[in-house]
Amino acid sequence: MSQPTPGSTKQLPAAVRKQLLVARMAVQRVEFAQAVEEFRVQARPGSMVRQTLSRAVPGGMNPAALLLRTISLTRSHPYVGSLLGSGASFLLRKPRSRAWLLRLLKLGLTGGALYGAIQFLRKNAAP
Repeated sequence: MSQPTPGSTKQLPAAVRKQLLVARMAVQRVEFAQAVEEFRVQARPGSMVRQTLSRAVPGGMNPAALLLRTISLTRSHPYVGSLLGSGASFLLRKPRSRAWLLRLLKLGLTGGALYGAIQFLRKNAAP
């Protein structure tokens, strides 16, 4: 489909524009259905957890590597991020779950700060 020249002010008739929009929505609907089906086939909770933990260091979890692996999982499956975001926004609307999530966030931040401090002290203690 050719783009109109910058100087032209001629527009397509409303009926044609409507048909184009309907066709584009149909294509997007089909693409979405295909992506959901592909995700359903590839992503099962057990396999997603194994995929996330597959590069964990034996004998100890490396939180940074685990976080990076989780981020790469959400990049390869973009609907996971959308679902997590939708779920988080839904939970943040409820006062009780908002308080629970804020406590969990504080606990995570405290744990991350503690882990960083321990790593920093270990690095400085090593000769």
